[in-house]
Amino acid sequence: MKDWRVFLCECGGNIGEVVDLSRLARELKGKELEILRHPFLCSPEGQDFLVRKSRRAKGVLVAACAPDLHEETFRRLLRAQGLERFRLVPIREEAAWTALSDPTAKALRLIRAGLAALKETRSPPAITLRPRPALLVIGGGAAGITAALKASEAGLTVYLLEREPFLGGKALYLDRLYPRLECASCVFSPRLSALARAERVEIFTRARLVRLSGLPGDFEAEIESQPRYVRLDRCHGCGRCLSVCPVEPPAIGWPVPHPVPKVPVINPFRCLRFKGQSCRKCEKVCPRGAIDFEDTWGRRTLRVGGVIVATGFRPYAAEKIFHYGYGRLPRVITLFDLEKAFSSGEKKPEIFKSPPERVTFVHCAGSRDRRHLPYCSEICCGLAVKASLRLKELYPRAEIYHFYQDLRLKDPEGEGLYHRARAMGIRFLRGRVAEVSEVPWSPEDEGRLLVLAEDTLLRRKIRLAVDLVVLVPGFVPELGAGELASLLGLCPGEAGFFEPRENKVDPAGTVRRGIWLAGACSGPRDLSETVASAEAAALEAVNFLSRPEILVEQSRVEWQETRCGRCYLCVELCPFKALVPAEEGLRVLPELCSACGLCVSACPSGALFLEAPEAVFFQLLAVLG
Repeated sequence: MKDWRVFLCECGGNIGEVVDLSRLARELKGKELEILRHPFLCSPEGQDFLVRKSRRAKGVLVAACAPDLHEETFRRLLRAQGLERFRLVPIREEAAWTALSDPTAKALRLIRAGLAALKETRSPPAITLRPRPALLVIGGGAAGITAALKASEAGLTVYLLEREPFLGGKALYLDRLYPRLECASCVFSPRLSALARAERVEIFTRARLVRLSGLPGDFEAEIESQPRYVRLDRCHGCGRCLSVCPVEPPAIGWPVPHPVPKVPVINPFRCLRFKGQSCRKCEKVCPRGAIDFEDTWGRRTLRVGGVIVATGFRPYAAEKIFHYGYGRLPRVITLFDLEKAFSSGEKKPEIFKSPPERVTFVHCAGSRDRRHLPYCSEICCGLAVKASLRLKELYPRAEIYHFYQDLRLKDPEGEGLYHRARAMGIRFLRGRVAEVSEVPWSPEDEGRLLVLAEDTLLRRKIRLAVDLVVLVPGFVPELGAGELASLLGLCPGEAGFFEPRENKVDPAGTVRRGIWLAGACSGPRDLSETVASAEAAALEAVNFLSRPEILVEQSRVEWQETRCGRCYLCVELCPFKALVPAEEGLRVLPELCSACGLCVSACPSGALFLEAPEAVFFQLLAVLG
């Protein structure tokens, strides 16, 4: 039996139809080397083949696709039978898909380099941990609430962290849900109620994460809480304090529908007590002594096994799109403003001082625009069509226009919503709005807004006098996402949203083990997609934290003190903050290091190695030879 095994995967033709695998087998054939081939090594049959054929081998090399997809799968299978020496060479991405000439020759060099490194590879040191059955969920919106509920139902202790005074996030301000127009409150409120009753969930409002340290399965999280000046353990939500506050509107209250927790919060910037006056009316009327003007900032340390990030998104700041007049013209609002007006519970929302006769929705306000957002947020079109239908219900005689670039409606039900809108007389005009102005085009339009746009299908310019303009901006990451990425060692993408470890096979995972993504923090999602994503993240967390023990590999980056020039360029470049200056020169934090190799490639003196220096040397010789 030969000691070393090389498995060549055809990858369903992605590799086999471009790279001559028979030639590879002939060229690689050696005394200690056995070459094996399979059409789909990642399939159940392929995995069985890998396990069966790798028995009693010293080491295994798999030539297949990118490590992000199946390296962990193969490593887990081989480790289960006590085989630690393993290497994956991505000949699909680095040869079959990219080589301009003779991809077989390039694949051959890559495999030979991989074999040279494999024979010198040493298994990284590892420790065995018993994961803590506790989970930290950051963000109390729809995703965070769903993840917290699912994890607590599975038996985990959950700490739910929310920056705002109340849970619910953007979902609190939804009136109807896309695409079936169900009552949002009827769908979402039961989840809030269930969360308030959940025994294993501890809620922290007005709180943020300031530090996370430790290893996957055993993290130490430090959180910081702002004062709300009303004690959660005493208040029972009677609301008497709201009725006696002399400030209008009251400086104490719950400015959201369906508040959870149902405990008011005092705004210190509006409260007379914090302005130096002697007002204590709310304190005197409270039957349970819940008002606490001496409340201060506080910190608490939690021990958890994992973290779910569910910080969500926010609408792009429409004030930045100056030519649309938001914040300058009173009858220019955003779609989010309109949703808030609908969800207020009033029969005729206060935002409409008089019934609008003509309303314009401006799609892609700032989106697909290199000056603002170069991408499409995907869910805005459906939300705008839904809102226009609701507006038509309230004001049947109103003329409603949609100016769009491309309508992107999800699912057959979304298409049905579009046809329903057209049947109700809502008009859709393809073209970008150039400007919204308060200068009338003719005397009869005095007091209305002028929309200057184009109809690209009819190839003509349009001047439209309207009573209300609704801007439909795209979505961006929530405030503080960059700071959180730095704290947790996560990778933000080009648009600022958190990047999952691998979109196709691990959309909830991250580059840092023990941390998962839920909801719209990884990209714009509607409510149904958000809930599905949160349940997936909760399932991953439960699966990970319910294991009797986990194996945690220590850092695979090696530092050579004699070569290091103490420039600390590696410290500046490391996206995971895994390298820190120390008395001896440099320290690698294994809990943060993901072995990405960025520090290795940046070091000008070659003092950092992702593997043993001998392995790198032999690998280079194989590539160059």
